Amino acid sequence: MQKSWRASTTIVIDSNVAVWTVLPKAVTIHPANRLLNWHQQGYQLVVPDFWLAEATSVVRQFVYTKTITMAEGNIAIADLFTLGVEIVPLSLELCQSAFAWAAQFQQSKVYDSLYVALAEQRHAEFWTGDKRLVNRAKQLKLEWIHWVGED
Repeated sequence: MQKSWRASTTIVIDSNVAVWTVLPKAVTIHPANRLLNWHQQGYQLVVPDFWLAEATSVVRQFVYTKTITMAEGNIAIADLFTLGVEIVPLSLELCQSAFAWAAQFQQSKVYDSLYVALAEQRHAEFWTGDKRLVNRAKQLKLEWIHWVGED
């Protein structure tokens, strides 16, 4: 498993980064400028293919808790499709790598680890809204995993 980060023109983002970008009024962290800068600098944003389902689920949760309206939720879902991400299909190699990463992170599920495995596979940075995951990554000395709220 890759401990150190190698330069790449690819960045992996999780669903939180995407949802926080398309629903800025619903959150306190606003990564839209970061995404814009990455695109302007020529970075390719990549995500595992379950990302759309996960992001849509987060939008639905905001509607359910009445943080946003149903109409705003529908607009946010449409906006997800405009973020310019490459959706990468899951593969045996990616799933097995995620399975191993989940053990490293001491997680019972592999969802977060699929992002980590994809970043590792692409020699990319991984940006997430999950501070606990970033804290665990720091403990494991994984310098290529970042919290989207950092400066």
